[in-house]
Amino acid sequence: MKNKILITTGGSGGHVIPALNLYNHLKNEFDVYLYTDVRGAKYIPKEIRKTIFEVKKVPEKKYLFPIKIIFLFYAFIKSLIHFKGNKIDILISTGGYMSLPIVLAAKIFNTKIILFEPNSIIGRSNKFLLRFAYQILCYDKDIIHGSNKKSSVPGYKGVVIDPILNNCFYSNQNTSETKDDTFKILIMGGSQASLFFSKHLKSEIIQLSKKYKIEITQQLSSGFDIESYKKEYNENNIKNNLFFFEENFLCKKNNFDIAITRAGASSLAELAHLNIPFISIPFPYATDNHQFLNAKRYYDRNCCWILEEKNFNSGDIYKIINQIMVNKNEYFEKKKNLMKFNENETWENINRKLMRYFNEN
Repeated sequence: MKNKILITTGGSGGHVIPALNLYNHLKNEFDVYLYTDVRGAKYIPKEIRKTIFEVKKVPEKKYLFPIKIIFLFYAFIKSLIHFKGNKIDILISTGGYMSLPIVLAAKIFNTKIILFEPNSIIGRSNKFLLRFAYQILCYDKDIIHGSNKKSSVPGYKGVVIDPILNNCFYSNQNTSETKDDTFKILIMGGSQASLFFSKHLKSEIIQLSKKYKIEITQQLSSGFDIESYKKEYNENNIKNNLFFFEENFLCKKNNFDIAITRAGASSLAELAHLNIPFISIPFPYATDNHQFLNAKRYYDRNCCWILEEKNFNSGDIYKIINQIMVNKNEYFEKKKNLMKFNENETWENINRKLMRYFNEN
């Protein structure tokens, strides 16, 4: 009989998409299913076995703390009932506010708990839950015995793994061998898009188009009128493809010279795998500033540029891309460094490592 694995996840795509990719690696070897909230369910295909529950998120106000405790206690009771009716061998938690009740229930039923942290800093939920966990899987080795003791993981609990991407990425490589003088730019804002990008980057692209031949592919924030946006690009003779969020968009089209992006762990791992240098403008309100730290991991290895939103000035993007067009040495150095993230990265190799880990643990 196959061991039963429950993956708990929810909230934004930053939590759910890595969990979904892990599910796809494990599903043939184990009896695996997902436990998610209503927000997370929208990222999960209908055919995947899942249990949907809801832990209401209460605003961080001191006077609402008692209500928060009531909601969490209710979710904890539901989790206990779920574990009582289902023998679970391993619980994998991707963190987030909704993970606490089910991890505590797993502990009571003596279920092995493995945490999963794709960001470059351990999240608050995972940091708290680490005391109950057997181990934590992470992408960034600096989390383990890192310089910041408050946000690092003891060596005996931390296991570094390769980024887990959708299978489609391993058969699709960046084909941006520019056959003409068109510079192909991708603007993407992650699963929740970016209102800041939609508001502020269009003028930068138009300015660049007056000097260079530009092709723009841009994800817009919901609420923006694609047709009016497209009209302005067309009036400036800019070839364009505009879209709202599409999961695994980069599997379908990835022949870009550069990307302008937020700094979700999955998005950056996908760009690195496709060898697309990027300008990162991290979301400044991400918990524990984790997006900045995700981008810094690549910046410290000379793979990208970072612009902070609070210091962003009109013309910053223009300056970076103009410099690339004048002298591509730095650009090609970044492409070369990105390749070091992808050495021996195939679906089969990653799957083999994961199977070895879960079968031995």
